[in-house]
Amino acid sequence: MAEIGRRFSLDNVSVDPKLKNRIFSADGDEQIGEWDGECIDDLIKEIDRIEERQDPNYASLPHSYNIPDDLKKEVGKDYPIWTCDKNGRCLVGDTGEEVMTVDEIRSHYINKYGSIDNFKEKLRVEREKFIQEVKSRSGE
Repeated sequence: MAEIGRRFSLDNVSVDPKLKNRIFSADGDEQIGEWDGECIDDLIKEIDRIEERQDPNYASLPHSYNIPDDLKKEVGKDYPIWTCDKNGRCLVGDTGEEVMTVDEIRSHYINKYGSIDNFKEKLRVEREKFIQEVKSRSGE
């Protein structure tokens, strides 16, 4: 009889790479396509094919882990970056109809704010001002 080992939540788990390629329906109930993360142009073709019948869930497009960390949080909220391929080309924009490289995205923030860190600091300062304004209005 084979021994069944116990697994713990911190144990490394190997995941079938094909599971990472799945594109889901807008409601997340079914897999409606797949993309291997190699070329963003292939994803666009797959999305076009899918959208002939139904809407994909852009928020869960595969390979979003290819988005560089410095572009994920604040930048991704300011300018949606849905996913990137292995070459640094990304599906971006409110409707996910544009393609930009990570360097082009970074250049935009460097040209406008001096750096991505300056943009993040600007957001932090604005948030602090907003919090202080809300507190002063509520009488705290």
